[in-house]
Amino acid sequence: MRSNARILVIGSPALGNAVARALPRCQAATADTLLSGLWASGHEEFDIVVVSLAAGRHALQAIHGLRQVAPRARIIASCAPPDEPRARDALQAGADDYVLEPIAPDELAATLEIGNVPVAVSVAGPLPSIPEIQELSEVLKNLGAGLQPTLQRLVVMLRQVFQAQGVAIQVGENTAFDGSAAPPVLQEPIRRADEIVGTIALGPRVGSSYLASDAARLTDYARLIETIVAQVSEQARWQDLAWRDDLSGLRNRRYFETTLDRLIAQAAAQRLRVTVILLDIDDFKTYNDTYGHSTGDALIGEVAVLLTRCSREHDVVVRYGGDEFAVILWDAEQPRVPGSQHPSDAMVLAERFQTAIRQHAFKCLGPGAPGPITLSGGLACFPWDGKTRADILHAADTALLTAKRGGKNHILLAEKVNHAGGQ
Repeated sequence: MRSNARILVIGSPALGNAVARALPRCQAATADTLLSGLWASGHEEFDIVVVSLAAGRHALQAIHGLRQVAPRARIIASCAPPDEPRARDALQAGADDYVLEPIAPDELAATLEIGNVPVAVSVAGPLPSIPEIQELSEVLKNLGAGLQPTLQRLVVMLRQVFQAQGVAIQVGENTAFDGSAAPPVLQEPIRRADEIVGTIALGPRVGSSYLASDAARLTDYARLIETIVAQVSEQARWQDLAWRDDLSGLRNRRYFETTLDRLIAQAAAQRLRVTVILLDIDDFKTYNDTYGHSTGDALIGEVAVLLTRCSREHDVVVRYGGDEFAVILWDAEQPRVPGSQHPSDAMVLAERFQTAIRQHAFKCLGPGAPGPITLSGGLACFPWDGKTRADILHAADTALLTAKRGGKNHILLAEKVNHAGGQ
């Protein structure tokens, strides 16, 4: 290997500096992520590529990709001594050799067959920021949006990366597409272990044909997308657990407050109505004291099921706390117009809740149930009863307390309690 070889170091800046010190006559560039290293190897010619196995858990896959996009480069894996078994796996993935960190100059020079002559070092700075990396960063920052929005961001990114007329990604039942519809000319399966779970399809390239290196990059992207899909699924699972009430199976108060804030902002921008109903099981403490807490828990579970059945699919039903439930009704009516009056249609649904609860035979109470279970509630609407979450909840809670004091088994409109006029 010539002494002025071009070297790409994929890893930390410290590793790049160590390689530069070990090989002072070589021209060294650094890439701090596996993806940016793959990108650089596909766009520039390097004699040597040093890949840190600590650069990411997909380092072995990156080495395999490097072998495809830079077939003439000498690929060296680097790792800490405890990770030496992984370095041997790197040889199977396509690396030519490996060195242990911290890197000894003589050992690295011997590995690369370069004479270590001390001269002034010429080290290039980190690879410049590229749109591909920036777009991928945006994808990773927004995984919480869900699988479909994530796939949509990916097809937009891949269309730019490959200069394709159109790109489609299919994973399970989800499909995302960007660009013009045309028969695909380059495809790659997305695999999870030995199972094919999806496909990436590229339409014709704008102004030219795809190269062999493009096919290799598409293979790497297929692996990357499978990892991203798994992360979206895992993040969604943890988010669901964080927002789920274990006892009732409904969403919890944290989810309710987050969702209500979002819907109020949407309603303010689009002149929509949002209605909140707070519901409380009448005399719940008596059931707990008479039948025990396990029966009280079962009662909450049955009420949760009934409220869900009475609601529309997109309405939000949550356990607000204790024996209290909350329901958000939204997008139920046409956008309000200036001068419109306080809506009363939501009361129809609220009364449906009451009827369903009264008529239900609660199995948890057994044949000796003292009588029908009843609910009390308070109903408040945006923008008539408040323009913030705190104001709306205060109005609904006040109406609920008034209903309780007035004999229970009743749902009150906040405007009747507050004597507020329409807006």
